[in-house]
Amino acid sequence: MTAEELEQWLLGLPLDEAVEIDGERVYLKPGDGGAELGLVLASRPTGEQIREAARTGFQGALEFAAGLALAGDDGALVLNRWLDGVETWSDAAGELEDLLNQAALWRAAMAVSRSTNEAARRAESHARKALNRGLL
Repeated sequence: MTAEELEQWLLGLPLDEAVEIDGERVYLKPGDGGAELGLVLASRPTGEQIREAARTGFQGALEFAAGLALAGDDGALVLNRWLDGVETWSDAAGELEDLLNQAALWRAAMAVSRSTNEAARRAESHARKALNRGLL
């Protein structure tokens, strides 16, 4: 896609509603003096997802300008940031790319955290079973 085609495509995206880009649901909500750029991580997050996001999210907030939030309108777990002076998707193109990169890293970290937690739970379960059988 050429730069001109990309610009035209971005200008055609709706404001104030989530659209799918690179497999992620993102939104741009213009406000006074700028816009909120966000990405939906989980539509209806569970308590465990929120806890995992909090553990993972602090590192991402240090590396990127976006942070985690629970959306007030529907309770979705989102990565979002405020962009001063932004009114359209084309104004937010660079920040959108950063947000998509942050989401990819966040999801990868969450997958590692989940698999580590699963491994720890399995090891704990095996140890309990061995204790109950008198093997330990």
